[in-house]
Amino acid sequence: MWNHSKSLLLTAWWIRIALVAWIVIAVVLPFLQLDSAVLVLFYLIFIPVLLALYGLARMLGNIQQGQVFSPANTACLRLVSWACFFAAVFCLVAACLWPVLVFAAGGIGFLGLFVRVIKNMLAEAIQIKEENDFTI
Repeated sequence: MWNHSKSLLLTAWWIRIALVAWIVIAVVLPFLQLDSAVLVLFYLIFIPVLLALYGLARMLGNIQQGQVFSPANTACLRLVSWACFFAAVFCLVAACLWPVLVFAAGGIGFLGLFVRVIKNMLAEAIQIKEENDFTI
């Protein structure tokens, strides 16, 4: 039967798989004799992706410890949103060479905006929780 702990475990594995995949791509990519602009773009986006995966892993660890409504999770979501925004900017700049990247930049930027809204919602929930904890 599917439950909350299995969902958390699956998410943790997906984060690990994504991290390993990005690292493998980063190691293999220079040997594929691609255009230097492709390599520069990948490595510029590689850093925000690592930061986003780190933020997600940290947040998942907090959730597994029972710390759902915590300022640490708000900070993790802030990190993920900024990572998305930086990746979107890098894609937008690279769209000068490959116009199709405008769509990628738009999607990544929307994702960053969505995460930012969730971060603001979590921050409000934390504030309400703290007010309720003091009202007994």
